[in-house]
Amino acid sequence: MKELLQRYKYASADQLPSYCIPITVNGKTCGRLRPITPDTLHSEEEIRLLTEWRSASGEWFTTQFPVTEHGTRQWLEQQVLQADDRILFFVDDEDWNPIAQVGFLHYDEVKKQCEFDNLLRGRKGRFGNIMIYALLALGEWSIRVLDLQTGYLNVLADNARAIAIYKKLGFQEEKRTPLVKQVEGDVTRWVAAEDDDAGGEAQRYLVTMKVRTEGFYDTLKHIF
Repeated sequence: MKELLQRYKYASADQLPSYCIPITVNGKTCGRLRPITPDTLHSEEEIRLLTEWRSASGEWFTTQFPVTEHGTRQWLEQQVLQADDRILFFVDDEDWNPIAQVGFLHYDEVKKQCEFDNLLRGRKGRFGNIMIYALLALGEWSIRVLDLQTGYLNVLADNARAIAIYKKLGFQEEKRTPLVKQVEGDVTRWVAAEDDDAGGEAQRYLVTMKVRTEGFYDTLKHIF
């Protein structure tokens, strides 16, 4: 299956439309998931968008740093495209304009699980709830094509809006990890608290949420 991810990530411009995943609502296509390929590395506009979205949402990541287009391009090439257990999609609106990104990493072919990651909306499309349906499309594709059985994600506990969306999609909280703040130069990291950190007092919490195939399909029934 990891070879399949490579085919999606390295599709040529001519092949790419056949690798896009439609986002549908009541039988109507309102957008698509478009695999991010090496072509994005040479697109100033797409690199700019990815950089702006990451910068705007920096407070909701456990690692925070000044985001640059150069750094975004390196991250995309080295940590996304070259990783065999990871894929990232643009969320395109009904006019095929990129408005968000979604993806997953740590795809485990044996355990049939992965971590959903980099779920960022850049701007609203004309269809207001497109991100919910984008995540549903990604989940359905993951089950159908990759035989995914379990999906999980990590979200900061104070990101109430994101947690509400994930609950709506069928994710349930599995655990909370206490975090403490570490600052090195212009990089801030929220790391798991040790017993001797700040007297054991957490400054934030990281919530791990999971959804299994049956729970996901229950969600599909209620939403559709």
